[in-house]
Amino acid sequence: ISTTSSSLDVPNSMSSTDLASFRKMAMGALPDLLRACRSTATEYAGCEAVFVVLSRADEWIDNEWAKILQSTKSDANISLNDSSPKLSAQIRKLLARKLIYSHHIIAKTKRKAIGDLAREYNLGGYAKIGWPGIIIIEGEEGDCNSFIDEIRSMRWQHLVVRGEESEEIGASNSVDGNLDSLDDFRKFPNKMTELAEDQMSYLSEICRDVGLEDLFMTSMKIYKQADDGNDENVGGANSGTPQEVDNEALFGTLVLVDHMNDKKGYTKWIHKACKSSGCSCMVKRCFQNDDCSLRPIIFVGIVGDETSVRKVLKRWRTSRVDVDSKGNPCLERMKKVMAEGQAFADFSEEDSTPSLPRDGSSSDIIYLKDLESVLASVGGLSWVDVLKDTIRSKTSN
Repeated sequence: ISTTSSSLDVPNSMSSTDLASFRKMAMGALPDLLRACRSTATEYAGCEAVFVVLSRADEWIDNEWAKILQSTKSDANISLNDSSPKLSAQIRKLLARKLIYSHHIIAKTKRKAIGDLAREYNLGGYAKIGWPGIIIIEGEEGDCNSFIDEIRSMRWQHLVVRGEESEEIGASNSVDGNLDSLDDFRKFPNKMTELAEDQMSYLSEICRDVGLEDLFMTSMKIYKQADDGNDENVGGANSGTPQEVDNEALFGTLVLVDHMNDKKGYTKWIHKACKSSGCSCMVKRCFQNDDCSLRPIIFVGIVGDETSVRKVLKRWRTSRVDVDSKGNPCLERMKKVMAEGQAFADFSEEDSTPSLPRDGSSSDIIYLKDLESVLASVGGLSWVDVLKDTIRSKTSN
C-alpha cells in the first residue's frame, strides 16, 4: 500500500535500539490495520470494494498510525527526531471530536451499543437517530478511535467519519509538569445523549452554542477551507480535503412521476440507468395521510455529478421505460422535475427503510415522515418543501 503520508518515514538518526522498538511497535499495530480493513470489506460485502479497502488502509496510516507514533513518544520517551527532548514537551494528550454519519440509526441494539461504548470509553456527545443517523463524540483521541472501530464492526448500510478535530492538552503551563484534565476542556457534557429523529436542528443549535458549527456542517459535506496552511487536522472539520468528499460537488434532482404501469420493470430501468452513470437513486411511493387505499405519489431522486445526472435524465426522456394500457413499451410523458441543485449526500440502498404494511410490505413504500427525513438529508429543506407542496396539491384536488 503506497501513501503520501510522512507518518511511516523512519528518521536516519534513529539508534539501533530505537529502530528495534519502532519495528516492534509497527508489528504490534498491524492487527489494528488488518481489523480496520477487514471491517470495511465486511461493510461492503457483495460490492466492488478493493479501492474502498485501500482507501481505508491509507486513512488508517495517515491517522491512527501517526497517533500511535505520537502516543508512544509520549508514553515511552522514544525519540525519533531529537535525542534529548524536554519531558514537559512530550507529556500531552489529544482531546478529539468526531462526527460520524450513518444512512440511519434505528435498531435498538445499535442505539444501546452506542451508549454503552461511550460510557466504556469515557466519551461525551450526541446520537441523533432516524434518517440520517448522526453521532458526535468527544474524548481522548485513542478512546474515540476505539469507539469508531467498535461500531464499524456492526452491520451498517452506510457509515463514515465526515468530520473531526482535535486539540492538544499538555502541561506547558503547569509548574509541576502534571497534565491538565481533559474534562476541563470538553465542550459537551461527559455523557452520550440520544436525540430523536426530528431533532437535527436542535443538534445544530447545540454545536453552534459551543463553537462547533463547522464540525456539524460536515454532516452535510460542507467543509470550511483551512486558511492557515496547517495540515495537522487534514480530513477534519476545518480541512479542505475531508475523508469522504468527492472532487466534484454532488448534484441532485427530485422527479415526480405520475404513474408506473409496469412498476417492477420501470424501477429496474431507473436503478440500472443510474448505476451505469455512476449515480445513486431512490424510487419511493408515498400516500396522503399514509393511507394506502389512495393513489400513490411517486418520487424519484437521483444524485451524482451534474453531467451524469443530466445524462440519466436525457436517457429517461428518450427510452421506453413503461408500458401503455395494452402492454406495449412506451415513453414517459408525465414526469416532472420538481427540484434540482446541490445535494448534501448520496442515496444509499433503501432496503431497510420502513415500509407501510400492505400485502407483504413493499420496500418502495415509505411513511411521509420517513421520506421527509431522507429528502432533508440528501436535498435539504427545499426538497422537503416540494414534498409538502405536492401532498397539499393532491389533497386540494
